[in-house]
Amino acid sequence: AIYVFDAGDTPPSWLEGTKITVSDPLTLYQAWNVALANVMTPLVMNLNVDDRLAPNAIAVMAGAIDGDPDVFLVGGDWKVCFDETETDDVRPAYPLRELPYYPEWPPVPGRLRRLGSGDQPDSTHGPACMWRLDAHRRMPRYPYRFADGTFIKIIADAIWWHAIENYMGKKILRLPMVIGNYRSAPGTQAEFRWSASKEHGKQDIALM
Repeated sequence: AIYVFDAGDTPPSWLEGTKITVSDPLTLYQAWNVALANVMTPLVMNLNVDDRLAPNAIAVMAGAIDGDPDVFLVGGDWKVCFDETETDDVRPAYPLRELPYYPEWPPVPGRLRRLGSGDQPDSTHGPACMWRLDAHRRMPRYPYRFADGTFIKIIADAIWWHAIENYMGKKILRLPMVIGNYRSAPGTQAEFRWSASKEHGKQDIALM
């Protein structure tokens, strides 16, 4: 595990893993690039601190990637949770049929559902994906800014997925499994603080 602390934050003494402190404030995707420079494994995965993986999710996702050399990224589906206790209540990965899917966004508080990232073609690939580190031979950095110098706030994931499929010619796999618990908190999540539509218009120039 690799943790990046920006703006001079001090990591807590109890935290296990590689801890990196940067003196300046960073965007989310700048921090990911700092972390990626320290990855020593053939596979890498991002995970928000308020979401939880199933205890066997890493093994399930790694197995899916190992089964096909052309698969460069894999994601799955997520149970939508609305408080910390529910989010922390993880279980091993399970089939999509155990949870209903509803398309409304943001999710209706209290309604049992999954995100849809495991089987909905128009959905994202989920809040946390696993990909081959070899992808960074073609694109050394995770997308973090546009050609005009402005920082990407929320659509870097979509740009990365687009690059894997359309620039690298590799496959992305949607696992038909619920691989973790996603914490829904519209008041604090980035996708509700900035407009994705404004960034989508500049998507291609981020890849130059």
